[in-house]
Amino acid sequence: MPFKQKQNSTGILFKILMVVILLFSASAALAQTRYIKPSSEIVVRRGQGNEFKIIAMVKDGVAVEFLEASKTHAKIRLANGKEGWILKRFLSDGPPLEAIVASLRTENERVVQKEIDATLKFDAVSATLTQTEQELDATLRERDQLKADYLTLQEDTANTIQMKNDLEKSIKNNEILSQKLAALQQEKNSLEDDNSFKWFLAGGGVLVFGMLIGSIFTKSNKRRPSLL
Repeated sequence: MPFKQKQNSTGILFKILMVVILLFSASAALAQTRYIKPSSEIVVRRGQGNEFKIIAMVKDGVAVEFLEASKTHAKIRLANGKEGWILKRFLSDGPPLEAIVASLRTENERVVQKEIDATLKFDAVSATLTQTEQELDATLRERDQLKADYLTLQEDTANTIQMKNDLEKSIKNNEILSQKLAALQQEKNSLEDDNSFKWFLAGGGVLVFGMLIGSIFTKSNKRRPSLL
């Protein structure tokens, strides 16, 4: 046991000793309690003298109730209610020193045990508190991680929404461009058709022109006289 605990136990023991002495003194004054002095077993008789019948045997340190006294004897009442006489010299106003020491030793052991129990309880509470603090720290870390994940999710969601909007715009733009491209392709086809028709007309015109020229030359040859 550490020195400080021994010092505290000594102080407590002294205080308990004083309280016990005061309590025993007050009890003796109020209830007229007496104690059998340390000796061999004391006989309790019906009357004052050896000729009276023995009704009980009491050991040293036993508390009895003092009723009355004569010159040599004292009438007492035992814990079981029996009344009888013993020699007055075997009565004491206070409990034997051995009884006080035993009582104080028992009380001291009780106090020490109580202190041990309190220490164990304190250690258990400290361990529980430490575990609770660790769990709290873990919970706070988990909360912070969840908060960070939530913010990241919000940012990802915002980016996803923006990407979705951009994709929808791109689809619409593609549709518009496709429509414009289709219109241009149609216009191109129309122009190509026009050019083909024009070339067809031009070719036909050239063919007709050639036929006219040929016809003219043919008529001229028929009109020219023969030199033979």
